Amino acid sequence: MVGAARKLEKVLVVSKADPSKIEKVLVGEGFRVVDMDPDFVVCFGGDGTVLFGERSFPGVPKLIVKTSRVCRKCDYTVDKLAGVLSRIRAGDYRLHGEMKLVAESKGVRLVGLNEIQVHIKLPISAVRFSVSVDGKEYNDLIGDGVIVATPFGSTGYYEATGGERFERGIGVSFNNLHRRKVGSFVVSEDSVVRLVVSRGPAWLLADNDRNFVELNGGDSAVVRKADGVANFIVVSGV
Repeated sequence: MVGAARKLEKVLVVSKADPSKIEKVLVGEGFRVVDMDPDFVVCFGGDGTVLFGERSFPGVPKLIVKTSRVCRKCDYTVDKLAGVLSRIRAGDYRLHGEMKLVAESKGVRLVGLNEIQVHIKLPISAVRFSVSVDGKEYNDLIGDGVIVATPFGSTGYYEATGGERFERGIGVSFNNLHRRKVGSFVVSEDSVVRLVVSRGPAWLLADNDRNFVELNGGDSAVVRKADGVANFIVVSGV
């Protein structure tokens, strides 16, 4: 999903590190640093900073400036920041949209950019659960849980649990299943994934959000594509 450029003036920096150096570069390029209501957000850090930034300012365009060498196509490093910002200032950029997922359970709604997962609460006790999607049912599974991922998150926990990277749809991967092995798979982005815990306790989690839902026997959750997308600033040729 690609969106057209618009004039960006107000910027907010999200970072665990001291943002002063980044803010100085932003001001030098003619942007106004603000504490609220930004036109765009600079996420300065790693993947966790990106997830936090999107959760804090959903839908607001994000410029990802990585502090590591592991970068995606819409990530930039500090040494290229001034050049990237000058292009943004001139309107020479585009917006790339990434789908998100929403999970609902027990009256609580969680939104994830990378993934939604059911994960064991206690490391000494497996969770027993079932998954149903698109008319297929996977019942009486026992293990550490299940990951429901977006394409953006397919390079993260989803891939670490055996899933292969994908660019469209919703990925489902199982975490350390006991007895029965079920491979990861990808379904349409319009699919609805239903999760039922028959024996807990387990956590329903979204990305690195510290707000999660405890699931016990008989509890369920529904995961589907969220209405909004995460928007990332892309400057071609950088």
